[in-house]
Amino acid sequence: MSKKNKNSPREKHNEEIINELFGSEGETPDIETDITDLGQQPEEDVKVARIPAKQKFYFGFAIFIVVMAVVGFGTCIRFSVVGVKALVENTSLKNEFTRFILPAVATDISPYQNESEIPNSVKINCSIWHILLEENYADYRSDVAGEYLIPEYDVGVACKALFGGDSTLDHQTVGYGEARFTYDAERHVYSCPRSLRNLSYAPRITDMSINDGVYVLRVEYLPPSISMVADNLGVETDPDKIMEYTISRVDKKNTLVSVKFLELGR
Repeated sequence: MSKKNKNSPREKHNEEIINELFGSEGETPDIETDITDLGQQPEEDVKVARIPAKQKFYFGFAIFIVVMAVVGFGTCIRFSVVGVKALVENTSLKNEFTRFILPAVATDISPYQNESEIPNSVKINCSIWHILLEENYADYRSDVAGEYLIPEYDVGVACKALFGGDSTLDHQTVGYGEARFTYDAERHVYSCPRSLRNLSYAPRITDMSINDGVYVLRVEYLPPSISMVADNLGVETDPDKIMEYTISRVDKKNTLVSVKFLELGR
């Protein structure tokens, strides 16, 4: 049997396959590298999938919606806080004005455009009512009849607090019945009954506007008993009359500037 020629084409082909798999003679095969390289494509054959343009648009639009929702929520919160604060401040100021004008309403002050038009007796009456309604008389001493003795100086201070710093008084006895305030010229005091129930009206402010620190109030006049029922039970009542009060407010200090009639229904 003749030996095969090792240099035949078939033998060379087999030798190339063996060398490719296990390396040539004298060369140590790198099996780990070969195993790692198995199944990998050449770098030029690797392709990164592109995100469709429509998908990018929807993703960006979703982010925009989320951002706008956050901004809108913050804006709503801010406006809600501002709105509640304005409402609270408006209610608080309305209550302050109601208390401030109560002496003038309670004594049914006549309309006027200037402080000089107010009768002296009316200013005294309002000033004493201001003291009594503010309950600033706890430290006043009493006379033998048990009436409060209010110094004329305090009445003058109350007058300035109501009608302005330039307002002056000619002290004298004012009022009638249980609401009579007797002036004692020797002791410079007014004697005032401890129990006073003779209030003509109670105010209800239904509208308020401001212009350069001057407030204009629409004030409804209610009998005190009706006012209490309306406040406590929520009963709708018609006013006896309606007045417009103008108040100057500087550094949180109020001055009653003028009072005038308004037609019912306005």
